Amino acid sequence: MKGSRIYIDIFKVFCDAAETKSFSRAAEINFITQSAVSQQISYLESYFGKQLIIRGKGKFALTQEGKVFLSGCENILQTYQSTLDKMQSEPGEIAQTINVEAIYSIGFYHLPPLVKSFMKKYKQLNLHLEYNRSDKIYTDVIQGVCDFGIVAYPWQHPLVEITYGPREKLICVFAPSFEFAKRKKLRVKDMDGKSYIGFIKKIPTRGAIDALFSGSKTKVNIIHEFDNVETLKRSLELGHGFSFLPENTVQQELRKKDLMTIPVAGEPLYRETGIITRKDRPLSKATKEAIQFLLK
Repeated sequence: MKGSRIYIDIFKVFCDAAETKSFSRAAEINFITQSAVSQQISYLESYFGKQLIIRGKGKFALTQEGKVFLSGCENILQTYQSTLDKMQSEPGEIAQTINVEAIYSIGFYHLPPLVKSFMKKYKQLNLHLEYNRSDKIYTDVIQGVCDFGIVAYPWQHPLVEITYGPREKLICVFAPSFEFAKRKKLRVKDMDGKSYIGFIKKIPTRGAIDALFSGSKTKVNIIHEFDNVETLKRSLELGHGFSFLPENTVQQELRKKDLMTIPVAGEPLYRETGIITRKDRPLSKATKEAIQFLLK
């Protein structure tokens, strides 16, 4: 097909579907939808003008052409990975750019001084940092868009390796005009029925805070939900509600007294952080150096 292209990731999807005999399992492994797997297989069959897979209700088998294509895909993927390994393992050589994605509350508040120090030490290396949501970071790590990701509350995935980092303390914050400002301390139960401003449900930190309320049989009144900490803080400053945020993200507001915090009775609330990489892709020397440096 003139002008058409076949991408290396499609070979991987086809091999996974053939190995597992399941489109749904191939979708899970590659962190895409089952519909996307079906579309990619259909594209391959259209590209070659050959049926590669016999599929039907409860039936999955490779055609003869499918078996030939599978063998070719495996060879291509092996050669591709071997080439990457050789390029990344030459003595004294290090990749010039490392692409990193981090959730906003870690990337913006914690990483900039570390990135600056790293690039000062490794002058030949550029550390490219972008901010994203955890679910998108997982997708980009798995699809090879970034070399590693930094997330909160990392979850298990068959293609992802997790290296846990330091825990971050979550604190109760609100504006000086909010009703909690008159208290010296709080219990979670005191928050029952109070106006709460939180993250959207797709953000893992939200799930941990919801669990805190649920465990104390506390039902807050959620008045606003946001997908980033900056917008959430601006809403808090209006004095309409309270929230739980990572302590390191509100240092400036606490110093300026735009927000305030008081202790909450019971065990302090911490969130796990972690660096995620793709399991079946060897890390370059540069990527390993960056991960170790950031973990320190």
